[in-house]
Amino acid sequence: MSRLRPTLWRTCRVLACETRLEMLRLLFENGELCVSEMAGLTGISPHNASTQLRALNARGLITPRRENQKVIYRAEANEELVAAPALLEALHNAFAKKTPAKIIFYSCTAFTHERRIELARALAEGPRTFGELRNHTEMSISALAHHLEKLSARGFVKEQEGLYRLRRLKDPLRRTLLKAVCS
Repeated sequence: MSRLRPTLWRTCRVLACETRLEMLRLLFENGELCVSEMAGLTGISPHNASTQLRALNARGLITPRRENQKVIYRAEANEELVAAPALLEALHNAFAKKTPAKIIFYSCTAFTHERRIELARALAEGPRTFGELRNHTEMSISALAHHLEKLSARGFVKEQEGLYRLRRLKDPLRRTLLKAVCS
């Protein structure tokens, strides 16, 4: 197998797609599906299904195998990628609890940008003021405000008395995402 080195923000971008989340849900439910079966179940073309499945595979979240002319996928993490097994397990648990794909999607969009990951890592060291975050990250005022707002809206960051801090998260998927970000 080729050495994959996906960044977390790109993995989150792959997961921030309702079609790919639906594909993961279907793989969790069915065990294995070939590209044509996935296309039929999701209502997209086989070419598009293949493209979406390859994106999930490139992030180490699913594994393909070839059987004659068919490529069959299953939800199995690439163990070489540190965050993939925990993230896949958290996604499996979220689907098992019937968490709507839109909620999972929304959680994943928190870290679809490198700067939001940088902010979460800075806040993992402890609470900081806006000015301290600006000095630490060297972001413009508008970019910092934008990324803090995204993290706040998705429930990862809160501001209290001029200090920004990471929230204590109850949701296992968001906890797993934050752990992956901060490790």
